[in-house]
Amino acid sequence: MAPSKIYLLMAIGMALQVVHAAPSTLGNNDVCTSSQCVQTAASIIRDMNPTVDPCEDFSAYTCGGFWEREEIPADKESIGYFRIVADQNNRVIRSIVSPESDPQLEAIDDKIAAGRNLQKLKDLYASCMDEEQIAKVGRQPVVDQLKTILDLFPATTADITLDRMALSTTLAHLNRIGLDSFSSFGVSTDVKDPTRHLMDLSEGGLGLPSKEYYLDERITTVYQTTVAQMFELMQGKGLEINNGTSSTSTKVEVVVSSEWEEAAKDVVEFEKLLAGIATERTERRDPEKSYNPRTLDQIRAMTPSIDWHLIVQSILPEKNDIPDIIIVNSPGFQERLEGLLQKTSPKTIQNYLSWTVIRELAGSLNLPYRQPLRILNAALSGVSADVVPDRWKTCVAVVNSQLGDMAGQYFISDSFKGNSRTQVRDMIESLRETYLKSFPNLNWLDDATTEGAIKKMKAIVQLTGFSTNSPNVGSSKNVDDYYQDYKVDPKDYFGNQLRMNVWGTERYFNELDKPVNKKKMHMSPQTVNAYYSPTENQIVFPAGILQPPFFHTENPEYINWGGIGVVAGHEITHGFDNKGHQFDALGRLANWWSNSTTEAFNKKAQCFIDQYGNFTVKGSDGKDYNVNGQLTLGENIADNGGLKQSFDTWKARYNSDPAGRRYNNFRLPGLEGLTAEQLFFISYARPWCSKQRPESAIRQMRTDPHSPAKWRINGAVQNSVGFAEAFKCKAKAPMNPDKKCDLW
Repeated sequence: MAPSKIYLLMAIGMALQVVHAAPSTLGNNDVCTSSQCVQTAASIIRDMNPTVDPCEDFSAYTCGGFWEREEIPADKESIGYFRIVADQNNRVIRSIVSPESDPQLEAIDDKIAAGRNLQKLKDLYASCMDEEQIAKVGRQPVVDQLKTILDLFPATTADITLDRMALSTTLAHLNRIGLDSFSSFGVSTDVKDPTRHLMDLSEGGLGLPSKEYYLDERITTVYQTTVAQMFELMQGKGLEINNGTSSTSTKVEVVVSSEWEEAAKDVVEFEKLLAGIATERTERRDPEKSYNPRTLDQIRAMTPSIDWHLIVQSILPEKNDIPDIIIVNSPGFQERLEGLLQKTSPKTIQNYLSWTVIRELAGSLNLPYRQPLRILNAALSGVSADVVPDRWKTCVAVVNSQLGDMAGQYFISDSFKGNSRTQVRDMIESLRETYLKSFPNLNWLDDATTEGAIKKMKAIVQLTGFSTNSPNVGSSKNVDDYYQDYKVDPKDYFGNQLRMNVWGTERYFNELDKPVNKKKMHMSPQTVNAYYSPTENQIVFPAGILQPPFFHTENPEYINWGGIGVVAGHEITHGFDNKGHQFDALGRLANWWSNSTTEAFNKKAQCFIDQYGNFTVKGSDGKDYNVNGQLTLGENIADNGGLKQSFDTWKARYNSDPAGRRYNNFRLPGLEGLTAEQLFFISYARPWCSKQRPESAIRQMRTDPHSPAKWRINGAVQNSVGFAEAFKCKAKAPMNPDKKCDLW
């Protein structure tokens, strides 16, 4: 440990012996010695490596101690503060749903409803934890689902003509039970009229995370082996005769017959072709390119091998008429799909549909039946297939996924107290004012576009903490009513998963003739995340993220503004990034920008594409892979805009109050040698302190619009004039390049 770090930690220890000063009574030059201040300071120091020059590598300076101290858990593909805080939240959920617990709500509007809610939570958790019962039913639940597929779509190797009716009926069934296939219907907000819902048709159906994986021979070899073994386990002789393996063994050795070897080969070859016709991810993220209104007759003309009318009629509620218009996200894919279906044998399609059921549902079976899937996951994530997570972690994840708002009611009662909600809302309003003042000063915005930007900024709605509608998480009765049709059986884990799929799909399509609910939060309260919705022009911050290192009510402002302040600025900036700026103040996909402004924006955006496209991550093969600057553009713009606007907002407050009478900017013990400005940027970087397995890093790079954590730190500070001034970085230093990208 570096001497400077030892000194800092000694200072923390001395602070603990001092009488605790209340933060509210401290000025900017006073040192806070409250328990929260000491804890915040100690965590910052532990994460740092002060021997690194921050102007050389700010991520290593801020996170070097974290990297040295933390090890990636054996059952995880990464470790970082988002995961650490999520684990803390999950332990709270576990304390709520465990059989022996008796959690109490601070306020109950309906005790009977509250009792039903708690029992439903506990029953779902218990069904997942009952591994003995799960082992007892074995593979039968998936076998039953496969039988349905084979009955709906019978095929033999001798068949050469595709049965249009059979295929369409099968696709409708998969859609109804919530399983992904090469084409699936859903319900989304009409981006041209965001007050209403429309039916949409999207592409999918790949068993690997992205089309790039089908070009990787090592991965496709593992994948084909996995498919073959799962076919054998589900449709072949199963566990009973494979080396005498019992249904409770943690490892299996599957002897695969030639029949299933051939079936697996067929499936993987079909998926390679499917990947070959798939739309590029960057194009699928373009709202204009993915908004293609079509009638059913027009869709039928694209892919005549499928009876789209039959599917739509089958999945819609009886009360709904066939829509006049359906949004086709990728018309080109649907047209190319026709050519693929025409040259693919019915038996191959049957195998593919069977594999769809297996890969989507077998994860709910007992461990031996999941083992091949775990081996595949090991190749994709780097997590050893021999490592089995504690069962409670899996079961809490199921509760969060299926009854998230119901569990969230207890979470906010336990963990969301004090004035967090009010303080964050006030921060967001201050940010809004900074953005409004900045727009007229941007010389690349013309007057008309500036006026539109101001109008849109003023219209942004913020939701903080938890949803108050559909359901109202604060009301036991409302939550009970919302989930009342989802039936949970404590002895039927697989059935609970399938019933949730069906319930969710039915609820989805029941929204079709209802107006869009703009008060609903689409994340559960315990989620460690935030988002911006372009069609609702709305920023959302669940209670789960309003915790250290992002936020604490007793932290000094420069810590909170570097944390949750930048997160808030990031989400606001999404309203004006390469995707968000295509939506107006009312959430409509509409061009409110002049041609000259659009041209200037694109030129400035190219700077970010080039900058981030030069950053690399190292794969498991030791090779460097470049970040996709186009795929990550929106998130990079948001990171940079959020950092700049949050810093400017905080700095204006700080400068207006040098004595610290209005705003809390007191010093932290052991960190007196760092300025408030420097600690702001350290607070920005800390949430991105993380370690990641190479396999996981490559998957993120191929599928995730967010840049790797290191580059979210260094990429943004390289563009920050405020950072360079705070740390007195020399010109041309790695963190202070001459060329800086800037938009908002």
